[in-house]
Amino acid sequence: MPSNIYWTEFADATIRLLVRPEPGDPVLILADTGNDLELAQAFLGAGIRAGADTGLYIKPRVPIGHGYKVSPILAAAIGASKMVLSICADALDSAPETLAARENGTRMLITDIKGIEDYVVRALLDVDQEAMARNAARVADLWDKTKVCRITSPQGTDVSFELKPRKSVIGDGAITEDGEVDFFPGAQVSIAPVEETINGTIVIDASDSVQGMVRSPYSFIMKKGVITAVEGDREAGVMRNYLETRDDETIYKLCHVSIGLNPQAGISGNMTEDERMLAAIDFGFGYQNPSFGGMVGLSRWHMDIMLATPRVYLDGKEMSGGGKLHPAFGFDDL
Repeated sequence: MPSNIYWTEFADATIRLLVRPEPGDPVLILADTGNDLELAQAFLGAGIRAGADTGLYIKPRVPIGHGYKVSPILAAAIGASKMVLSICADALDSAPETLAARENGTRMLITDIKGIEDYVVRALLDVDQEAMARNAARVADLWDKTKVCRITSPQGTDVSFELKPRKSVIGDGAITEDGEVDFFPGAQVSIAPVEETINGTIVIDASDSVQGMVRSPYSFIMKKGVITAVEGDREAGVMRNYLETRDDETIYKLCHVSIGLNPQAGISGNMTEDERMLAAIDFGFGYQNPSFGGMVGLSRWHMDIMLATPRVYLDGKEMSGGGKLHPAFGFDDL
C-alpha cells in the first residue's frame, strides 16, 4: 500500500490534473467508513493547497450493487459543490439527487482504490497521460465512423452490433465540463450500441461487478440488446440470481460497450482497474448515463462484465486483439 508520501503526491496530481479547480471553487471530498481515510485527508489537503474551498464528508459504507439513498445533508453538500471527488464505490453518481446536482452543473470524479492502491498510483503517475488521451481520441474517431462492430474471443464470445449514429464518450479520468461524471485513473472509451442490433454470445472470462474475478467463464445470450439466457456453472448461477432479484427489466439491457486504454491496468476484480486494462472490453447493463444518447434509460441498478483479451472488428477490420491496439490504426505505443 502506498505510504503517506505517495498519497500526497497522488492527491496533488489528482487535484491538479483531473479536478482542476480554480481558486475559491467549492470542492467536496467524499469518502465512506470503508475507505482509506488517510487518502481522503490527502485529497482534502491537496484541494486546500490548490486554493479551492474544500470540504470532506465521510458517510456510512454501502455495499456495491445495493443502490444508494442520499441523505438530505449529503444531497445539500453535493448540490452546493462545483466538483465532487469521491472514493466511494456505491453508484452514488446515478442517484436522483446526484443527477439533479449534475443538471445544475456539479462535476463528479470517482474512484474505488480498495485493494488496488498500488495500481491507482502507477496508473496516474507512471503513464504518459497525453499519449493515452491521443489513443482515446483515436478510438472514439474510429468508433464514430463504424457501421458494424463485432467482438470475438478465444473463450467463445461472438457478438455484433451497429454503432452509427451513436457517438463515443471518452473517459479520460478528468472532469472539465459542467455536469460531467468520470472515473479515474483513465482512460477508456465507451459507446451505446444501437440496442435492437445487439445479437450474439458474450463469454465473461475476466471479472464482473457482482462477483469480482471470474474463475469459470459463463455466457450471456443476447437478442436485440437484452440478456435472454445466462449459461454456465456456479458463477453463472450467482449472476442469474443477481439479475432476477433486481426486479427491474432494465438490468438485462446492454447499455454500453467500453474499451480500456491504461497500460498499467490488469484484472484484479475491481472494476476501477479492470475496465481500463489495455484492449480489454467492458459491457455494461442497466442504468445508462444520459450522455450516451441511448434508449436504455435510468435505473437503480448497473452491472459490468469484463473480457480480458477479445478481438474487436470495425466493419471487418481488426482494431485490437490479444491485449493490444493495432499500430496500423495510428495508435501511440505506451
